[in-house]
Amino acid sequence: MIKESEIRVMFSNRMYQRGKRYYNQGLVHNCRYDQQDGEWHAAVLGSDIYHISVTEKNGYIGHMCSCPAHDTFGECKHVVAALFKISDMSQPTIEHAEQDFYNNLINKQQTQFDFSSRLIDVFADQSMSNSKWGKERLQTEFTLKSHNRLWYGHLLELEMKVGVERTYVVKSLSRFLASMYRQEEHVFTQKFSYNPSQHYFSEEDKPIIDILLDIYENDQFYDSHLQRPSTQKSIVIPPAFAPKLLPLLAEKGVSFEDDLREYPSFDWIDDDVPFDFLLFQDDDQNSYKMDFGLLPQSQVLKNYGLIQKDHQIISLDDTQRETLERILPIINQLDQVRISKEQIDSFVSQVVPNLDQLGRVQMSDTVSENIVDPELVTTIHLDYVEGRLTADIRYHYGDVSIDPMRPEETNKLGSQILVQDPEKEQRIMKTIEYCSFKFNGHELYLDHELEIFNFLFEQVPELRAEAEIYLTDAVSKLIHDDVEYPTISVDYESGDNYLEVNFDIGDINEEEISHLIQSVVEKKRFYRLSDGTFVPLEDESLTQMTHLLDELNLKPNDLENGSVQLPTYRGLQLEDAVSYGLKKQYNQAFEQLIQDIKSPNQSEAPLPSALHAELRDYQKTGFQWLKSLSRYRFGGILADDMGLGKTLQSIAFLLSERVENPDAKPAIVISPASLVYNWQAEFEKFAPTLKTHVISGTVAERKELLEDIESYDVIVTSYPLVRQDVDHYENLKFSTLILDEAQAIKNHLTKQAKAVRAIQASQKFALSGTPIENSLDELWSIFDVILPKFFPNKKEFKNLPQEQVSRMSRPFILRRIKQDVLTELPDKIESVQYSDLTKDQKELYLGYLDKIKNETANAISNEGFQQNRMKILAGLTRLRQLCCHPSLFIEGYEGESGKMNQLMDMVNSARENNHRILIFSQFASMLKILHGALEKEGYQVFYLDGQTPSKDRVQMVDRFNEGEKDIFLISLRAGGTGLNLTGADTVILYDLWWNPAVEEQAAGRAHRIGQKQVVQVHRLVTKGTIEEKIYALQQRKRELIENVIQPGETMFNSLSEDDIRELLNV
Repeated sequence: MIKESEIRVMFSNRMYQRGKRYYNQGLVHNCRYDQQDGEWHAAVLGSDIYHISVTEKNGYIGHMCSCPAHDTFGECKHVVAALFKISDMSQPTIEHAEQDFYNNLINKQQTQFDFSSRLIDVFADQSMSNSKWGKERLQTEFTLKSHNRLWYGHLLELEMKVGVERTYVVKSLSRFLASMYRQEEHVFTQKFSYNPSQHYFSEEDKPIIDILLDIYENDQFYDSHLQRPSTQKSIVIPPAFAPKLLPLLAEKGVSFEDDLREYPSFDWIDDDVPFDFLLFQDDDQNSYKMDFGLLPQSQVLKNYGLIQKDHQIISLDDTQRETLERILPIINQLDQVRISKEQIDSFVSQVVPNLDQLGRVQMSDTVSENIVDPELVTTIHLDYVEGRLTADIRYHYGDVSIDPMRPEETNKLGSQILVQDPEKEQRIMKTIEYCSFKFNGHELYLDHELEIFNFLFEQVPELRAEAEIYLTDAVSKLIHDDVEYPTISVDYESGDNYLEVNFDIGDINEEEISHLIQSVVEKKRFYRLSDGTFVPLEDESLTQMTHLLDELNLKPNDLENGSVQLPTYRGLQLEDAVSYGLKKQYNQAFEQLIQDIKSPNQSEAPLPSALHAELRDYQKTGFQWLKSLSRYRFGGILADDMGLGKTLQSIAFLLSERVENPDAKPAIVISPASLVYNWQAEFEKFAPTLKTHVISGTVAERKELLEDIESYDVIVTSYPLVRQDVDHYENLKFSTLILDEAQAIKNHLTKQAKAVRAIQASQKFALSGTPIENSLDELWSIFDVILPKFFPNKKEFKNLPQEQVSRMSRPFILRRIKQDVLTELPDKIESVQYSDLTKDQKELYLGYLDKIKNETANAISNEGFQQNRMKILAGLTRLRQLCCHPSLFIEGYEGESGKMNQLMDMVNSARENNHRILIFSQFASMLKILHGALEKEGYQVFYLDGQTPSKDRVQMVDRFNEGEKDIFLISLRAGGTGLNLTGADTVILYDLWWNPAVEEQAAGRAHRIGQKQVVQVHRLVTKGTIEEKIYALQQRKRELIENVIQPGETMFNSLSEDDIRELLNV
């Protein structure tokens, strides 16, 4: 390991000390060894970030740094700091190439005494550098000069003489400092040369020399700013260094000269400014004089924030310097200034306080005895005549009253001198100017409505802190500043489908309320009543009114004399908005409506005795919620987590409705085709008294069944058949519509969604564990069926804040999740199982990956992403199929699949432990491959995909749950919803789906009510492939939308161009 003494030999003492200090301060970062180019690299933080490289070739140590000093001197403190860092990092664990480099660098091995040697070196070096033994002390002489440079103003420069027995002129102070900086010899004459090993500076001079060396390091000031040649006899003192250097020079007693005179020394003053001023009355008694003393002969050193008065250099603060720069050009070498009697009041009030900042202002007895300094009292009288607001302002100083618009008319105090308060006067006049008051020579006035309003409601309250304000009756009548909170009254008659809503705002006439609200909506600052009164519209109570109108999507012209009729379903939205602070007055029927919907568990609708099921508590709440919505003819979304019994709650509700109204129209249930017969079986099991029929068969058979629906209590059909039979439903009316797996109508533009919207029913309900899979537009589509016109049109809906969508929809969505309501449900344990591609798979995968990456990059670059979206997604599907099994699209492939081999091992292990398994894949052809492989191993397997008839599906599910066969192969899209497969306790998701909500539904086939075992869910992911990236993308893009539904729901946005680029690294 290299020791400090070895680094010390390579650099000058000053450079070594500074680099060591940088290292100790932790300024070396990102130090590393690059084996490829055989170099160490590091970054050092100084005034900038500098990059260092160190290399060794043929025993020679080379180093580079990006700083200017290294370019100039071939060395710098940054390299020293980096070498210390390299020393610390070069431990025996360094790789061989790094160790060889380091051994060459130091040409020495680390010893067991290295740390003690380093400690000795530290203090030995310090002792040597500080030692004066055998050295001669240098004598110095300095001269400080102040010269006016045409373009740069006054600059302070320093010259120097140095020697031992006598002093010699330093012909180039810059070059001498460079020699000292590099610890090199500097020749003055044949008789004297400076040598750092032979000479030292006194304790008095050393701080000065240190600052000069710092200035030398900061040489950019004179190289780039002044372009001064290095042969210059003097150096310019940069402004940043003056406060440190000048006191030391003054203490040493150095000589000083300016453009006119020379002084043997100068004084540095940084406390009280030593100027004396005298104000006195002239001999003729008719005027006054101000004697400025030595101030006119002083020189401002603007670059430095200093002032020079003869041999004194005085430090000024910013305020003093600004005052001085304003005064000196005016007095212009005058010792005295004459002041008239008419000017004396203003001079004493405005000039004297500023002079006080520069020194001491003295006044003769004849002046001070006549000074009067009363407190300022300002009065403002406001009047309103013929559309104009006038202001009469007076400044009162005791008995003196000043009109600022006509100061010449002020009553004088004779020989007394009045000290005014110009600062306070100016504050008031600035406000008047800001408010755009006009002056016609007689009065100040405003004649524009907005200006009058701004002044009365914004500026007058602030001016009251500065002045006494008096209003005439005419002005007082303009101000309506006590706006009452609006009162919202709601009347509802049971059975009506509308609410009567009235708005009341204190003493404001009903005829003007809608106009006032229109002004609020237009974000006007005030509304002017018919009697001329200004009503401020930024009052909190009125902004709450705007919030309510926005929530209800109302326009002011919807109000007639402060009243409006709203659909009943807006009642809960109105109640939510009113709770923001508006007063409310509801009749009893509306209070009951709110209670029923918000607290369905407190409703008392009896469960039908004909229901052959025992409902859990949360299911009873769901039933009561459906009944409450039905009572007011509302629709809703039962969005319970999968497996919580949405079907059972719906059947209980439909049975109750039929019991209460046996003559009602039949109900209709629409579900995915795969679940139609499951619904029929559930009706037969839980509500056998309901006459239920499935609409199926040929077109003619279905038409015949639909013509006879009055014979049934409930009909069940599928979304595809409703789409095909839409014309047959045109004249049919139903009591209730139940949409199972309602996400089937999430795209409102499809024929399927349009057909469902055409169904006529008194009340409509949706069932879906995932009402939002990709975007909030899907929620809009479902509500467009269950509560038409509840949301604004699609375009306006997109602009609604998500929080508002949540508030509006929350009363009509009921969602519970398993962990909240099923404490007895066994755990669901999820894991990701990774597999590797086989050698054959990998060759195919990498070949296709390169091909697809190139095609995708070219397609996006040449034609854009949207035009090639389907082609790109098809390419991604090929890559995913290769991960599953190459034979999915490569004919004649005879190799193996790493993932399939892993699956077979998992199945064998699971069956050895008596686990029963569901295997999901989105590729039906993959399921067939697995089917063959599993049967070849002797396993009996159920198989379900999109081609499996609905009746067969129900039978297979029942047989599996009863214990027949132990493996169920299921297409993810065909069997991922609606099936109850609690006979399994292991779920394997063979391939990933873009939407994780679909995977959750698939896992929910086993993890649901009735499950007695812990459920294991395994996702199979192929390492190093697109599957791994899809999984990461899934996790990152999964967004909780609990503020719209409830905790547990997810939203997965469609793949964007950025997603594609990330997946393929293009």
